[in-house]
Amino acid sequence: MRLSVIVAVHDVEDSIGRDVRSLAAHLRERGLAFEILAASDGSRDTSLTLLRFLCSEIPELSVVGLARSGRAFRRAVAHARGEAVLLWDADRGMAFPHAVLGWALSRLARKAAVIVRGRFVLANRMRALPVLLETSGRWGDYEVRFERQAAALGLDMEIVGRRSRRRGRHLLAPVLRILSV
Repeated sequence: MRLSVIVAVHDVEDSIGRDVRSLAAHLRERGLAFEILAASDGSRDTSLTLLRFLCSEIPELSVVGLARSGRAFRRAVAHARGEAVLLWDADRGMAFPHAVLGWALSRLARKAAVIVRGRFVLANRMRALPVLLETSGRWGDYEVRFERQAAALGLDMEIVGRRSRRRGRHLLAPVLRILSV
């Protein structure tokens, strides 16, 4: 199985080179055929320039260009060639969870998608293509929208982890402050 890893890049110039190198090394060690497609998610720093330089070091890496904020996954999915698509937001402030990837890939044989909440979405590209091409948003919103649209189409998914409650509280804080005045 060929894996297309899509990395949404948003102002992570300090860590993106290290993270992509680590991910490529891990996938090679597992013996997987893969490609890594990096797309800007409204990035304003030199992250994509750094990735373009890395393309000579990592032949599986391609930079597919600019996308408006919230559209990086949609843009890169159009270029993906793998049977499976892994969506990962490099802006999450944490390295890629290598340990969970093998488990998720094993589950994908029986599921259209595997969602590891807060970490990544792994999908069978052809079975989930309508959802992959329609879903947009920055990571927290993207994950929720992907899950809802896939469920609406009846795709068989496996979902692990919980949604972050911090995000919901953070979004409600300004509203609660206004109401308490």
